[in-house]
Amino acid sequence: MKIKYIIPVIIASVMFASCHKDLDVTQTSQLSAASMWTDQNDAIAGMYGAHQFMRTAFNQSLVYWGEYRTGLWGPGNHKGLSQTARDQVYQSTMANTHSHADWENLYRTINMANLVLKYTPGIAFSSDQKKNEVLANAHYVRAVCYYWIARVWGDAPMVLEGYESAAQELHPQRSTAEQIFAQVKSDIESGISLMPSSVTEKKTASLASLNMLKADFSLWMYKVRNAGDAYLQDAETAVAAVKATPGLGLETDYSRIFPSASEGGREVIYAFNYAQDEHTGGYPADYQFNSATVSPGYHFNPIVVGTGQQWTFYTDEYVDVLTANPADTRLNTTYQTFYDNLMGQMFHWTNKYRGTWLNNTLVLDSDIIMYRLADAYMYEAEIKYYQNDYPGAVAAVNQLVQRAYGTPNYYPASLNQTEVKDMIVKERMREFPSEGKLWWDFIRLDVVFDMNPHLAAKQNQPNILLWPLSNNSLNDNPNLSQTEGWE
Repeated sequence: MKIKYIIPVIIASVMFASCHKDLDVTQTSQLSAASMWTDQNDAIAGMYGAHQFMRTAFNQSLVYWGEYRTGLWGPGNHKGLSQTARDQVYQSTMANTHSHADWENLYRTINMANLVLKYTPGIAFSSDQKKNEVLANAHYVRAVCYYWIARVWGDAPMVLEGYESAAQELHPQRSTAEQIFAQVKSDIESGISLMPSSVTEKKTASLASLNMLKADFSLWMYKVRNAGDAYLQDAETAVAAVKATPGLGLETDYSRIFPSASEGGREVIYAFNYAQDEHTGGYPADYQFNSATVSPGYHFNPIVVGTGQQWTFYTDEYVDVLTANPADTRLNTTYQTFYDNLMGQMFHWTNKYRGTWLNNTLVLDSDIIMYRLADAYMYEAEIKYYQNDYPGAVAAVNQLVQRAYGTPNYYPASLNQTEVKDMIVKERMREFPSEGKLWWDFIRLDVVFDMNPHLAAKQNQPNILLWPLSNNSLNDNPNLSQTEGWE
């Protein structure tokens, strides 16, 4: 069921007036905090507002900060359309004027979470359980945002207090990435300790989404940050907790995970809410075709069309991976082709997050999924791989891909170390295309420079896996300096 984010006017005043531009706070509302956070409805509205802000932050940036950097994406519309903003991401030549080099929306989200954490403890609730759920959500949102900030930009300001007054104007310096990651860990643990086990929400946080974030974060700390074996154990514990969550299960039909009509199914753990008349759009607009370029009889039958244009699509190399087994049932969702005989063109597209065709108009109302149960199976395989348990890694992958290939033991248990790693990489590519995950997977699995030919000659450049900091941020805060290597 779709969630409508209905936020009282008084809370909306806090949300929009207290949002600071690149941590340079400007307060326009004269309302006092006491008048804005008075009862549990205000705190609950603030919780939903934090998720709404986070959706805005990731609306387009999810794939720009992540998957578009892999080298698996190139020009769209039959390789005839390209844009500088996307080319820079594929080639890792982003300028500090790039719109996605700006962290403003993430810090706006963090500020909302900070305000919830600041005021909720002093508000009377009808039950402690509901208060704890609100607080756990704020910790989850803040942890997600800082986790992405530290991976995208490295060192960054760490602000843990809610700002809502011009007297609080600040220009914080960057904290180290290590300090940011330590805060992420703290927020995850706080969220897990507070979240009631009875909460099963998918558009806000739950124990399953907190544990999924913990597994993701812990694998990153173990493999990329070299933070020690305890993180690998944490990842294993978190994955086990997710898989044991009542009500979660793999969909038997991969194609049912992503459409608007069947979204929010048993496999989804956390998704950004998109709904007609509330909020639509997102990066899937990059993958549709302009309706004028497709014969009317083929509009959404089968070709995905809208008012935009397909600005980017898989490279031929990525298509080769996706189509290695023509019997892979995921292809109906991840990669489709159709020859428009009237236009004399072959179209290539993805049916993932395709939206709804309503009155001859495309409505991009598909929820965008951050975590689903398939992540847990692939994380389990990765954990087994790091533990040198190669048969265990194969078993985890086989449990997931049985629905794709129709056989319970698609990969043999006899695969060696190199073959298991290749299996994990390739199956992540086939399972999660256009979900914003693969860049981070490639870094963890040490294949990022192998996959992206544009990066190969740049791997010795300082901080090449990070993003530059935007001019907006640098100009608004004199205590910030550009990331080394991106000057």
